[in-house]
Amino acid sequence: MNMQPFHVSIIGAGLGGLCLAQGLKRAGISFDIYEKDALSHSRKQGYRIRINEAGQTALSRCLPQDLYALFLQSCAITGSPGKLLNPDLVEIAGPDVDTWRPAATEDSAEHEVGDRSANRMTLREVLLGRLGEHVHFDKAFSRYEVDHDEKVIAIFNDGSSCRSDLLIGADGVNSVVRKQWAPDADAGYTGSSCIYGKTVLSNDVRLSVGEDLCDGTSVVFANGVTFILDAMIFREPLAALAARVSNDCRLTPVDNYLYWAFIGPDSRLVPENSGDLPSHVAYLTRDWHRRLRALFEYSDPDTLAMMRVRSTRVADSGKEGAVTLLGDAVHAMSPAGGLGANTALQDAAALAAFLSDVVAQRKPLGSVISSYETDMRVRALEAIHASEQSARKLFEFNAMKR
Repeated sequence: MNMQPFHVSIIGAGLGGLCLAQGLKRAGISFDIYEKDALSHSRKQGYRIRINEAGQTALSRCLPQDLYALFLQSCAITGSPGKLLNPDLVEIAGPDVDTWRPAATEDSAEHEVGDRSANRMTLREVLLGRLGEHVHFDKAFSRYEVDHDEKVIAIFNDGSSCRSDLLIGADGVNSVVRKQWAPDADAGYTGSSCIYGKTVLSNDVRLSVGEDLCDGTSVVFANGVTFILDAMIFREPLAALAARVSNDCRLTPVDNYLYWAFIGPDSRLVPENSGDLPSHVAYLTRDWHRRLRALFEYSDPDTLAMMRVRSTRVADSGKEGAVTLLGDAVHAMSPAGGLGANTALQDAAALAAFLSDVVAQRKPLGSVISSYETDMRVRALEAIHASEQSARKLFEFNAMKR
């Protein structure tokens, strides 16, 4: 009898879904990814993303060696582990946020510990490396069905479908898979928001902002909000780097830039007119040091975006079988702790390892997925708790500073 190979369908080509795909490819497990966006660059998805030690370990377990090296070398370089400031640019003692770690500095060896700052789209391009025909864009997931022999059928908005042994919902905080898998597990708003943007690092910006703010990460506590500034300075042009380190992976050129973001209560950050973020940012920072205000004066208004922070309890379908979730689809959390994407990468590496047992050791799929979900929930609950504690400490510290 001809046995069909074990096959996995992944809904969502974000960081978690792509990391899982790389882990499956490395394990020799058949898969396809379906993404609703028409192209990988179809929408704005943020700029800098901080990858901690756990996230780096997850990536190293899933990516081929050269693509992992490309990830490390495409991260921003820094000579400073970071500093805490008030809006007058005086260094201060800040709150004790357990999940914040120093950055890996420019002199760090590749194996040394420390957070690394990646350009989000660049990391996504690395994770897309060599996945080629397995990634299907412009495929909006609609619903799934489980047939008589426990195979799962994913049905898309265009009327097409695919059949596999396992369906993974990696489709983010608004997960369509989750809405069917665990209908009562919605991600609610936390009462806090983020405003983020970037400023291209030109010579004029360097002169106006100052060299000390153009190195590493600075965190400013002011006006009831926390402001993060991260200098994204790359070792060499990303296209040339890709050609040198991994000649079949293409990276889009990115100018050096200053990433910045505010996080705080909606009462401070949500403007009356959501379409006028530049004016609201100018108002929030009206009494800040002129060097900080220069960041916003030189920024492109089109780079600004606002995100309402959402969080959820860890979803549980109560079923054992052919559907499961990872990342924000199952455990959205505040970005205050810097753990959301890193937890998704850990989910992906863990799930790839669990699934290798299905193929290599012929373990029953249901029990393996149950084991993964138990492991994932422990990790997610710890990360959600740590993120909530981080947000609380930031908000309480800022309330005292007002």
